[in-house]
Amino acid sequence: MILNISISVMPASASGRSNATNEAWHIMETDEERGKEKGVIPPEGDVFSYSMLAAPAQRKTYGRFTCDAGMSYLLVFLTLAIQGVLLYCVYNKVVVENAHWVAGIMKSGEEWNLFQPEQKCNDGQALCTVKNGTYSCAPPSVQLIGRWDELDLNQDGVWSRAEVYAQRKVLKCKYAVDPVEIFDVVVAILLQHEEHIWIHPKLRAGNAIHKAYWTYAMGDIAICGYRNQDMCTNLLKRGVFHAALKYGTSPRVGSTIESALDYCHRMLAPMGVCERTLPSTYATWKLETVQQCKSAKYHKFVYKNPASGVEKSLLEVDYKARQRYATAQTPIFLVYKGMICGIWMLLVLSQLRMVASKMVWVLTFPTYEEPDAETQAMMNKKSRNFVERGAHKIVGISFRHRVVMTITSLTRIAMMCLLLYVGLSFLGRQTDYIGLLLDGVALIFIIEVQEIIYEKVIRGDVRAQWEDSEPMSFMKVGVGFLQRRPDIVDMMWLFIIAASASLFMWSYTRTLVRPLHDALNCACLSEGDKCFEKHRFSTEFWDQYWRYDVPDVFNQINTLKNGFSAWGDHLVKGSMREGGVNHQHQMGYDLR
Repeated sequence: MILNISISVMPASASGRSNATNEAWHIMETDEERGKEKGVIPPEGDVFSYSMLAAPAQRKTYGRFTCDAGMSYLLVFLTLAIQGVLLYCVYNKVVVENAHWVAGIMKSGEEWNLFQPEQKCNDGQALCTVKNGTYSCAPPSVQLIGRWDELDLNQDGVWSRAEVYAQRKVLKCKYAVDPVEIFDVVVAILLQHEEHIWIHPKLRAGNAIHKAYWTYAMGDIAICGYRNQDMCTNLLKRGVFHAALKYGTSPRVGSTIESALDYCHRMLAPMGVCERTLPSTYATWKLETVQQCKSAKYHKFVYKNPASGVEKSLLEVDYKARQRYATAQTPIFLVYKGMICGIWMLLVLSQLRMVASKMVWVLTFPTYEEPDAETQAMMNKKSRNFVERGAHKIVGISFRHRVVMTITSLTRIAMMCLLLYVGLSFLGRQTDYIGLLLDGVALIFIIEVQEIIYEKVIRGDVRAQWEDSEPMSFMKVGVGFLQRRPDIVDMMWLFIIAASASLFMWSYTRTLVRPLHDALNCACLSEGDKCFEKHRFSTEFWDQYWRYDVPDVFNQINTLKNGFSAWGDHLVKGSMREGGVNHQHQMGYDLR
């Protein structure tokens, strides 16, 4: 690759041949070029700018390929390699992992399946599923609790094991949990309450669950959806146990604040009732929510027992991840993040404009033809003196140099576009004030690699000689009016960047920050207007459940007990008439 330099200043005593040679290399404006605005590319303190002239200048000065010339090429390759590796690592750790992280929190069949093919069945990999703008973040086993109509196929008020197997494939696909396991879980939970309720023989045998038993077990399994013991005080504050304490309708809850907390702790404690009885998918869900919700934060409040009036100071729990995404939607944080994102856009776009100017220079600058040996020797002798003073000017570039510069410029443009995208993704995911600022500084480092290498590797005298060189001129392309008014162009770019930063913040907040906040709000606290569990197990639901449903369950179970006793007595009497005591015992055994 050879780029030759012609000297634009000649001594007054130069020979006629020298004048003729100088005139031969002088670039004259054509009629087409007249009237066009010219731009200039000043020598800059970075590797790419330095490499444009370093090697040709060395050859003009010394008539050979020097170590400094080789160094200029090596530094270009090294800088591109370093920036490429940094960009790849940031992309892999930011864009790809962020996509997996989002997919681990929420999943829908539409906008969130960007990196994987759409799946017809729920794989249970995400904490929350999104359907029609509603988030369901309960563990798969809890999601079946409110779906009695999907379980009792013949609508006879009894969920039989035969119905379980009939709907097993459909329910497993829809809720990512085996309904056979859920059936056995409900049976196990009900058997633990045998001291409070009568157990039907078919339930004890694991063959059928009457709706009254299902309603009774619903409260326990719904409590399991609140994940850990820290949430028990939150449930008290929300009024989950309010009706049970006020009306004393549930022996398992009791009538005091302590008894209600004891019941909740027994259910949600590590290796408590929920972990022991629910399927393994529950333990997996519990671990994932702990990881996604981050560390717990506590706030003091006072709860008053609605029956006795006794007050107790308690700690309400919240979670770091949910709080940060709530902060990320505040106006001051949006302005703060928008400014940093705007500065990043300004930095990258300024680099793109600079590379584009060099592309125009490379594509429009005249082609240099190799002179004969005698002329080249004379030009080398004269240019050496002027190059040492920095008084040289480019009048043409070789075809090989044009190709190499074009490839380098296109590579840089591609990297800058990708860096802009990765940088915005990197900054957009940040929800902390200081973290956002440090992330912006880290991104700037990737761009400044070209300046750091230039300053620390190139000798000071060589840098000074390059920075004293004359700017390179080129014919601007584009709208003539804008070419003549660079002040308007600068103002337009400023407004474009400000508008782009505002649009990015609006779009990113609407499509990712708010959905993630809603998902975390639902997964961590079971709260939010878009949370299915918040509405399914609302305060009204618990008031209805403890005050009316539980007492009604006891009545229904007593009815079942009385009906079974009457039927059993009838069978016993018949058996005594027909077959005696041995047959009676056999019938009694079969019924159990």
